Amino acid sequence: MTAPRIAVLCGPNLWHVADLRRAAKLRNLDLEIADPEKLRAECPAQPGSTQSVRCADLELTELDVLLVRSVPGGSLEQVVYRMDALQTLRAAGVTVINPPKAVEAAVDKYLCLCRLHEAGLPVPRTIVCEDPDQALEAFGELEEQALVKPLFGAEGRGIIRPGSLAEAGSAIREIASQQGIFYLQEYIDHGGTDLRLFVMGNEVLASMKRKAPPGQWLTNISQGSSAESFVPGDDIEELALRAARAVGAEIAGVDILEGPDGAPRILEVNAIPGWRAISEVSGKDMALAVLDYATERAAAPESETIGVLQS
Repeated sequence: MTAPRIAVLCGPNLWHVADLRRAAKLRNLDLEIADPEKLRAECPAQPGSTQSVRCADLELTELDVLLVRSVPGGSLEQVVYRMDALQTLRAAGVTVINPPKAVEAAVDKYLCLCRLHEAGLPVPRTIVCEDPDQALEAFGELEEQALVKPLFGAEGRGIIRPGSLAEAGSAIREIASQQGIFYLQEYIDHGGTDLRLFVMGNEVLASMKRKAPPGQWLTNISQGSSAESFVPGDDIEELALRAARAVGAEIAGVDILEGPDGAPRILEVNAIPGWRAISEVSGKDMALAVLDYATERAAAPESETIGVLQS
């Protein structure tokens, strides 16, 4: 069997590039890197001709699998163009993991929460608006126990927990000055811990419990939290699988917290999840697992893709 042509869409100096390249050597795979900021697409003049999406000398339409590991921010035009290019690759028969629609849904906190709610999954009460006065009213509706989050963001950056109406007003004015959207979510006392489950296809590959430093509430590893191995029950695993399917992600990091009543709530789905911490605490080679999954998907018909996302 011929080895599949697999490329990774990401900047060249990100940590997971080195980890994936290490894993590729173990499988004797040639792994190529495509910088998402250097894509060149072409629609030929001749009807019926194949469209082109290139990165330097690499023609992406000739790949078997493209692993999406980074979609940098930018103007609305830049972001839309990159998603369009990924859609073009899918139309050309390239297996794109995760599909662009899944990336779009996961990166947009409001859209992601809508998908989860529509799937009947438990989520925190959340209010989104554009008007500063409505945002301040929303903070009051949430009993002044709310997080103010950026609509687009990761690793806990930009999340604020105002301690009073005055602090909330200050945060809202700052967001208004940047023409931002107000995304307010009820704060649930989670005891400084939450769960991250790494979903791949139709299984939960690894799980961990994250613990915030004493006196802190943000549980992101990048914010100084620690991690330990965690074995979820069937109910939590099922929530994670359903959450990944709700946004159409084949590979996903699903964040779940449990409130004082023990009831789980899904915070978000990450369609480009990191794996350094979860690999360390689980003892699993996540980069190798990702490449093995990509290899299996390269040989799978499109109907199996639909099965993974909808089953």
